[in-house]
Amino acid sequence: MILSVTSDNPLQRYYLKDLNNTEYQVQLDTWQNLPTGWYEFIVEYVDTKIEITDIKINQASIEHMLYTGYVTDGSGNLHQPATAVWDKGTVFSIWIHTEIGFMYHRILETIRNGDFGQNLFINYTFTVDRPYVTQAHKWPEHLRSFYQHAHGPQWWQKVDTPWKIIDIPDFDTNVLISEIRSLTKYRFEKQNGGYIIEQLTEHTSELPLIEINDIPSQIVQDFLKSVGYVRILDIAVNTLKPGAYIDIHRDDHFKSTGYEYIKGCKKLYWACENHAGVYFKNGRGGILPLDKPLLVNTVDYPHAVIHEGDSIRTSILVYGELPS
Repeated sequence: MILSVTSDNPLQRYYLKDLNNTEYQVQLDTWQNLPTGWYEFIVEYVDTKIEITDIKINQASIEHMLYTGYVTDGSGNLHQPATAVWDKGTVFSIWIHTEIGFMYHRILETIRNGDFGQNLFINYTFTVDRPYVTQAHKWPEHLRSFYQHAHGPQWWQKVDTPWKIIDIPDFDTNVLISEIRSLTKYRFEKQNGGYIIEQLTEHTSELPLIEINDIPSQIVQDFLKSVGYVRILDIAVNTLKPGAYIDIHRDDHFKSTGYEYIKGCKKLYWACENHAGVYFKNGRGGILPLDKPLLVNTVDYPHAVIHEGDSIRTSILVYGELPS
């Protein structure tokens, strides 16, 4: 690949990182013998403000795809549109592919015409599916392969995103989990107790909806309302023991009576206790950031969970009605 950059001042510190976070030092305008694939092109501020106006791959301009890049400032804040480094700590990043036509394909099928040059983070979620090499002797071959092969970067319109982080108030998770467990009526065990589901309803995707104010627990009511649920189909506590896994599947309940309330990014998934060593991969959206409460789309994307940690993971799951 030949990488070329047009800028008002020469670049000072720049490099590429692949999906495994391996760093490559490259020379501009010179053939670089790189493996075919996705690379994050990173430009750091040193002591001179630099404005980038074009990037070329094999002498072909990426044109308006330049605006899929973004800047992270010294405080960790994201800036977009932004194609410059201007102060200490600022870093410009953009994902490029060694085959520019493939890059065009990926980006143009996901970002709408007219959105380039705007702050894409407002209407899109950006994910990077990276390969993860599991402890191969522990997991079935299809699981190992599922994690090891990656889709790379992608922008998703938020109505179709495989996951997104949500902000909720602080809750005492011990009290919350205890209260939810006191409400549950059904318990299912898999893998000889390696994976246990405790849920309120027998079938999580079936009507009727449950009014939140009818739930006899104030902390659970407050929790559900903080997520944004108007009514719920089900609430559950799931545990996963070290060495256990949830096999690759889709929550494909398209014939269920509550399908309109589960399709899309509508399931709350909060791995609120002992998520270290747990890897939840949600299709092309990659491995989820389990340190945050999430809304996930597990109906449209195949997903799996493996537990390589040493403590029982506990998570809270909810399906319900969210405002449109």
